[in-house]
Amino acid sequence: MSALAQVFQRYAAFISAGDWEGIVSLYAPNASIQIPVGGPVHEGIDAVRAFYRDNELAKKVVITGPACVAGREGAVPMCATIGRDGELMEVDVIDVAELDAEGRLLRLRAFFDLAGARKLDSAETRR
Repeated sequence: MSALAQVFQRYAAFISAGDWEGIVSLYAPNASIQIPVGGPVHEGIDAVRAFYRDNELAKKVVITGPACVAGREGAVPMCATIGRDGELMEVDVIDVAELDAEGRLLRLRAFFDLAGARKLDSAETRR
C-alpha cells in the first residue's frame, strides 16, 4: 500500500472517530486545505486545525476504491455520511492530496457537491 493510501486510511478513521486532533496530526506545519474545492484555502497548521475544530466532521468516511498515486500526489475516492437539515445523507468525495518528504499531508483538496447528496434510511445508517 502506498504512503498516500496509508495516510488516507488513517484520515478516514480519524474522521469517523470524530478525532480532529488526529486528523491534524497527519498534516505538515505548512499544509493547506481546500474543503470543498471552490471554498476558501486554509494555509498553515493553525488554519488547518481551526477548520477541523470549528466545522462539523462527517459522521463516517469510507474509502470506496483504490488510491490513484503518482509520486507523492494522488486521489482517493470516498463516501462520507453527513448530517444535513436534520437527516443523514451520503455524498461522494474525491480527495486529491500531496505528501511532503516525511509523508505528511502538504496539500489536500476535496471535490464534492452537496447537491448530489443522497438521503440515507435507518437501515443504511447501521452499515
